[in-house]
Amino acid sequence: MQQYLEVGYALSNRARCTGCFQNITKNEIRFGHVFVAPGFGYDKKHWYHLTCLKFIPKGDRNQDVALINIHCLKTEDQKKVHDRLDFIKKNCGKKFAKECKLLEKQDDQCEYIKADKDIFSTFIKHMKHKERKDLGEF
Repeated sequence: MQQYLEVGYALSNRARCTGCFQNITKNEIRFGHVFVAPGFGYDKKHWYHLTCLKFIPKGDRNQDVALINIHCLKTEDQKKVHDRLDFIKKNCGKKFAKECKLLEKQDDQCEYIKADKDIFSTFIKHMKHKERKDLGEF
């Protein structure tokens, strides 16, 4: 799945920040993480306030993701974006990577437990059905 980062001014008040769940006001700088899903006919966008952006997303195989539309911003706003990205790279990178690894392990464990429960419940149903059959209920 292709990904890129988009920065620009909010066109309306309808977009909601994924970080704080508040609306992004019109003409405020917003930062978007865009997923391009081939075959679906649309792009999925996660918008953030510039101050709510806590990490810089990485693409497939941990490569850097392209930043587009930054040239459309005013020069002082471009500086704000670059300053924020530099701040995130310096302060939040290692901590976030550790948190992501921990969450991935937890997700894998939850999936394993869920699958284990499904197998166990299927086994119990099968055994109950077999017992009924052995007792002559069928």
